[in-house]
Amino acid sequence: MLNTIIAGSLALGTMVSTSSAFAAEELTDCSLRDVPFSSSMPAYDVVMRPKARAIVEKYYPGVLEKVPAWILSESMPSFSTLITLDQLLTRMEIKDDANAQAMRKELAALPVTREDKISRCARFDAEPVNFDLGDEPVQVLIYQKINGYDHGESVTAATENLTKLATEMGYGVSVSAKGSAFTPENLAVFDVVIWNNVSGDTLTLSQRKAFEDYMNNGGGFLGIHASAGDSVYFWDWYRDVLIGAQFIGHPGDDNWFQDAYLDVTHHDSGVAEGIPTRWELNDEWYSFSDSVSSKGYDIVMAIDEATYEPGKELEMGEDHPLVWTHCIGEGRAMYSAIGHRKEVYNAEYNIKLLKNGMKWTAGQGNDTCKN
Repeated sequence: MLNTIIAGSLALGTMVSTSSAFAAEELTDCSLRDVPFSSSMPAYDVVMRPKARAIVEKYYPGVLEKVPAWILSESMPSFSTLITLDQLLTRMEIKDDANAQAMRKELAALPVTREDKISRCARFDAEPVNFDLGDEPVQVLIYQKINGYDHGESVTAATENLTKLATEMGYGVSVSAKGSAFTPENLAVFDVVIWNNVSGDTLTLSQRKAFEDYMNNGGGFLGIHASAGDSVYFWDWYRDVLIGAQFIGHPGDDNWFQDAYLDVTHHDSGVAEGIPTRWELNDEWYSFSDSVSSKGYDIVMAIDEATYEPGKELEMGEDHPLVWTHCIGEGRAMYSAIGHRKEVYNAEYNIKLLKNGMKWTAGQGNDTCKN
């Protein structure tokens, strides 16, 4: 049974709604609401505010006009929520020199007004979300709010195929693109929350707290592809604990999508059941700052870098995980970096991976998180 709760558009044209200003006024805890202006905050929160933008343009005349429009989109999703102002200026080949230091000093001195706070909070949700669940014994929430990079048809394909898989397994499915779905009461009825290519900061502080508590108290998390693909995170627990590593990039240009071999390395959870020990797939391949193996996470699959071209700066060597699981308190977490191309959601072994992963994270598989 599919109970669809939609914020914005399920087709992923998620925009700031006409009620955004009202919602922002109601919010008391969007994560960066009160912080001083700085070059280390999302570029969006600087360049979309007239006084802050004027400071940037004072030191770097004409630079912002040269930034591609899709990066500086004023409406959500906007890639400028995924990169800091420093990262944006680096992309534009601006040097970190005395001029940059002077800009940062002037930004830091700029007062944060009520209007600034409303603007910063406008992309977060406050409106209550209610779910009408069926009587299935296992309930799945597919969460797909997108403030950053929209994977479009791939998100739709993932939703359709995950819903089909869950239904075949006898699970109930609800879909939401609202961060305000993350309340203790709502989360308590779900066995697993699937983050479907979520991009950008999407939860307020209280919504984050509700999800952290949910995980520590026995909840399930299945993160897909872009849900760990932001170049900067403003939620340390999400990056350092739930995911475990910082995304650093993927091949681009002619090497954006490549065939590569994946090796199954861990079987205890049952997530790799029915999948060959070595199989080939064409997709966009992520690299991370460090391997989560250093944290003791269980690597389910790793990519063989000898079978594709990551590029020198993205090489991780022989320890390059793509799929892993671990326990958080009493909860179960799994992440798969597979999923940029819509076609992979119909790939035989990825389907098995997602089905097995849904089963394990929902607490229906091998119970490897019990002491």
